[in-house]
Amino acid sequence: MFVVALSPRPRSVTDVADASEQLWHQLSRVDTHAPFTALSGQLLLGVPKDPDAAVDALMRVTRLNFCNIGLGIGSLYEPVPTDADLVEGKAARRALGALEAASHRGERVPICVSSGTDEMDAELEGLLRMLGQWIRTRTEAEWSVVDLLTPGVRGQQKAVAEILGITPQAVSAAIVRSGYNDELGARAAIARLLEFTDQL
Repeated sequence: MFVVALSPRPRSVTDVADASEQLWHQLSRVDTHAPFTALSGQLLLGVPKDPDAAVDALMRVTRLNFCNIGLGIGSLYEPVPTDADLVEGKAARRALGALEAASHRGERVPICVSSGTDEMDAELEGLLRMLGQWIRTRTEAEWSVVDLLTPGVRGQQKAVAEILGITPQAVSAAIVRSGYNDELGARAAIARLLEFTDQL
C-alpha cells in the first residue's frame, strides 16, 4: 500500500487561501482508497489507490511547489479504512517519517520515500525529484495544453486547439516543449518500481 503525507509551507506562497484551494483541487483528482484529509493545519494524509495514483499525487503536489512530501510504502492494518485519519500500519508510519525527512533536507523538490529499503528509497527519490523538477519548469501556456490532454487518447490536438483558440501546430509544439510524452513514460516506469518495492 501507499500513503502520501503532505506538509504545506505557507512561506512559499503569497496567497495562502488561493494556494490551499489549488492544492485541494489537485488532490481531489487523485484516485484514492482513502481521500486526502487534513489531520491538522500542517499535515495532510491520503491513500492512493495504486502505484500510478501515488505517482499522480506526488506530481500534482510537486507542480504547486509549496509542500514537503513523504511517501510511505508497506502494509496497512486491514480492512483499510476509507478515512485517511483512521489509517494505521507501516505505510502510514513510513509516510510520516519520510515527510519529516523531506522537511529537513533542503531539496529543490522536497520528496522523500520510505519503504524499509534504503537503497530503493534513494533511487525512487532521485527519479521522483528529477521528474518533479522537469514538471515545475513548464510555462502556464504549456500547462493550459497539458491539462486538457487525456493520456492514451489519439486525435486530441485539434479539440484542444479549438478550446484554447490556437492552432493544432501550436498545441503540438507545446506538447513537445512540455515533455508530456516523456513524463508519461517516466510515470509508468516509476509506478512499476513502486509496485515492485511494495512487494519486497
